[in-house]
Amino acid sequence: MHLRRPIVSALLALALLPARAAGLTQLIQSIPRETPLAHPDLAFAKDAWIQVIRGAKSRLDFAEFYIAQEPGGALEEVLQELERAGARGVKIRFILSAGRMLEQDPASVARLRRVKNLELRTFDLKGISTGILHAKYFLADGREGVLGSQNFDWRALEHIHELGIRTTDPALVDRLQEVFEVDWRFAGDKSLPPAARPVPAPLGPAELVASPPFLSPGTVRPALDALVQLLGEARSSIRVQLLTYSPVARNRYWPALDTALRAAAVRGVKVDLLVSDWVFKSRGLDHLKSLALIPNIDVRIASIPEASTGHIPFSRTIHSKYVVIDGAVLWVGTSNWEEDYFQASRNVEAILRQPDLARQGGEIYEKLWTSPYVRKLEPMKAYAPRKVD
Repeated sequence: MHLRRPIVSALLALALLPARAAGLTQLIQSIPRETPLAHPDLAFAKDAWIQVIRGAKSRLDFAEFYIAQEPGGALEEVLQELERAGARGVKIRFILSAGRMLEQDPASVARLRRVKNLELRTFDLKGISTGILHAKYFLADGREGVLGSQNFDWRALEHIHELGIRTTDPALVDRLQEVFEVDWRFAGDKSLPPAARPVPAPLGPAELVASPPFLSPGTVRPALDALVQLLGEARSSIRVQLLTYSPVARNRYWPALDTALRAAAVRGVKVDLLVSDWVFKSRGLDHLKSLALIPNIDVRIASIPEASTGHIPFSRTIHSKYVVIDGAVLWVGTSNWEEDYFQASRNVEAILRQPDLARQGGEIYEKLWTSPYVRKLEPMKAYAPRKVD
């Protein structure tokens, strides 16, 4: 008879407990030197990385495709801050992709191994899928996270157009930490999360999604499912910026995203697709040309000029991977639009249903879209491949 009173009292007490703050998400940019493409209101990735590492109290967790630094490069200050963190007792877990990317800068890998309190593991999907660890993200104390297109590479901080986020939003950070724990275990003993698990519904103004489905915790939706849904929800505009785009995978057609863009255009959505000139040597070029023939689809190519100091391999390009939908939703992540990135490789993306961030993403997009570095893709024109390496 009197059970209701203690239950109500308990619920009231629970409601009065201090809640974890909703957190803040900010966009962070990298801009090629000698270009006027920077957004005046956004922090630069290098500065944000240093601040997050410097603020870590007990733990730093990194998952990176690879590491690359050269004397005087922009990654030096980041590495020094990481070394200081280890020296003051911060426990650091660091994952790098196994294979050839691990071998491209052995000196920097060795430097990581020498950092005090740092444990390094390698992530190898060989025998499980054709994929790699392509994600680029890290966390501090399980309360702040960074993800985006920037590799742990000096060029990504000063010679490539990149976009990422820095966030304290638990909706993103908690899920990203869960993904890291899966990745850390896998890098240790190749254990996979349970195959049978629920697929959560999207919740709130921020959501973390990931690839591949077989390597994601049950609290995280598959990125491809989420992206196809977002494209299907678009009503007025879709603006996509990528390094590469191709619906051709291992001698077969992979239609998921190509079909979603075409369907959007047919229902009257204005689709803008901006990719780097690296696609000129890609099998996807003819498919991009076919997209450019469809009413409501505009395909353009970005070509960032070489630095005044001369050619820098694998740089001076756009590498951002983001989408602005209806000027109201922003998708920021680590995947190019090809099958392996969504079905075989580890990648992470953030969906931000936050108009202010979407507006900033749109401003970044428009600044590049209307710049002298961008030209319209002409379906009948032959294009010479650009020197990349």
